[in-house]
Amino acid sequence: MRKIDYLNGLRGVAAFEVVFHHFILAFYPALFFGGTWTNHLPAGTEDLASKSVFTVLWDGNFAVCIFFVLSGFVLSHKFFLKKEHEIVTASAVKRYFRLALPVAFSILAAFILMKLSLFYNQQAGVAAGSGWLSSFWTFQPDFQESLRQAFYGTFFLDTFQYNVVLWTIAHEFMGSFLIYAFLAIVGKAKNRHFAYIALIIVFWQTYYLAFVLGMFLSDVIAHERTLVRKYDKTRLIRTGLLLLGLFLGSFPVGRDPHGTMYAFMALPWLTDPGTLYHTLGAFFLMVVLLESRRMQKLFSFRYFLFLGEISFAMYLLHFIILGSFTSFVFLQLSPIMPYQYAAGLSFVASLPIIFLTSYLVYKYVDSNAVKFSHTLYEKLFHHDSA
Repeated sequence: MRKIDYLNGLRGVAAFEVVFHHFILAFYPALFFGGTWTNHLPAGTEDLASKSVFTVLWDGNFAVCIFFVLSGFVLSHKFFLKKEHEIVTASAVKRYFRLALPVAFSILAAFILMKLSLFYNQQAGVAAGSGWLSSFWTFQPDFQESLRQAFYGTFFLDTFQYNVVLWTIAHEFMGSFLIYAFLAIVGKAKNRHFAYIALIIVFWQTYYLAFVLGMFLSDVIAHERTLVRKYDKTRLIRTGLLLLGLFLGSFPVGRDPHGTMYAFMALPWLTDPGTLYHTLGAFFLMVVLLESRRMQKLFSFRYFLFLGEISFAMYLLHFIILGSFTSFVFLQLSPIMPYQYAAGLSFVASLPIIFLTSYLVYKYVDSNAVKFSHTLYEKLFHHDSA
């Protein structure tokens, strides 16, 4: 099935937001955590920004929720269009290897850099006043353990020492199989809306809610699109949903919301309000995107599409580059120029490295992982088809 371009563009933008998010945490931590952290901008600027709607521009958790809603939509879209159970079987068989090979490559890359002592994040974290940045790659690398994490621990034990961004992979993997199980069991049932309600109740304060809502939206678009288009006649409603989604996506997760404009949303019966609000924000953003030609055109911008193509590789590699190359450049520049220039130039210098390495990994690792998983499925299930 051909990719929907604007969804791929949205994925690319979300992936880049995660890159920017980690740069902010590394070099301007007070922008995310608030005023108790080291400030590098004029007095009060970072603390004020950390509790404003502008955090939606660098909040990686919101971007991750967009990933998960997108996964729920995309992984179920073909099934809802064709209603063939073989689609579910094929996707389930391919899923592990499609994810595991690029994940293993990123862990191997981190392992090699650790063995060569090429991570400079601890020194850079001290210079930047970011204890967060200093906290990574502080252990002794072990090859067997890196392999265990690459092919098992990341997926089933929630271990991600070598590459912290891999905390999402277990959610992505289990969320995928939550979707496959739903489609296999009740995907063709007329009253499957009851199953949606049950899943929403069970997972309402977890990241798995994003997968459920994405799948539900895919179902509605495939079968009841006229219902969605009713609101499209009123631009005010569409704009309102977009603004609501962005506002929910800006709910602070790095600092206490009390004392901010979000205090009224920190309800005592919500154990994880950030996950819930960011998931709902990502869902509303998707609802608007699926019916807004202007937004579809925006996210079909060719550079966004390029980011979408390399998004998985960029997601896996960027923090390793921030901890090595970016940190090294920052340490060279910070003694000879003002902090803002040193941090900014370090980030700008890192972007070509991030994009180039991501493209190469996309071309030679990620794409081959997709081909390998497809070949494996064909051999296991279609070996007599020739």
